[in-house]
Amino acid sequence: MKMKNALKLLLIINIIFILVGCNDNSKKEVNNNIVLQIPKVNENEIGKYYKFSDYLDAKTDPIAATKIGYAYSEELKDYDKAIKWFKYSNSMKPTGTNSNYMCYAYQMKKDYKTAIKWCKNAIDLGNKEALFQLAYTYREKKDYKKAEEWFVKSFESKDKDAPIALGYLYTNYLHDYKKAEKYYKEGVKLKDLEANHNLSRLYHHHLKDDIKASAYAIALIENKYSKSSVLKLLKNTWNIPNETIKKGYELQLNSDEFPIKFKGKLDLDE
Repeated sequence: MKMKNALKLLLIINIIFILVGCNDNSKKEVNNNIVLQIPKVNENEIGKYYKFSDYLDAKTDPIAATKIGYAYSEELKDYDKAIKWFKYSNSMKPTGTNSNYMCYAYQMKKDYKTAIKWCKNAIDLGNKEALFQLAYTYREKKDYKKAEEWFVKSFESKDKDAPIALGYLYTNYLHDYKKAEKYYKEGVKLKDLEANHNLSRLYHHHLKDDIKASAYAIALIENKYSKSSVLKLLKNTWNIPNETIKKGYELQLNSDEFPIKFKGKLDLDE
């Protein structure tokens, strides 16, 4: 009886060791996949570029880690360190925002292949801003048709920067001036002053319509430029006659296509 009891006891102990061993192995496996080692920092950067509390929280909080990565990217322009922090954050919890920041950092390093990878990862994680970043990366990579494809998707997602980016792409790279006109006008609807400026140049240099060129330039008086600088451009640089400039003034004043207007006097004859 004693021998049987001893054997039973040994069997129970072996089972316990097996179960504990299995549990230990599973924990090690999980730990190996949880998180990268926290990146090193310079002590004089803490408190100056990011909060000490963020540094403490970053040991377990991916949002805090992303904040530190953002500080290295935007404040210090140290994209290598920024990437380390973004990767560290992503190893805790992948997010679209974090991957989009990583795409930008690789853009700044001109590593467009890796930037594209992270932009697509951000898009897969639901980040709409990455649509624009991906398009911009393709433009910098000189793949203009891919840039067009993704800028259009960005525009369709209501990104306010997409219209002027498309206008610029069609004007300077794809040379489709009617499409450039279309998207610059979308920017004008959003009261994008740069869209007004670029549309004025498009009408003068490419579409050869100096009434509209004048109108979009005049609309910027006291909104972006002084009256003297606009009139100098129209009269002296572009050699547009006063009568044409007056028609442009009336057009921007009376047309619903111009959400911003100049309503003061032009004083062309002075």
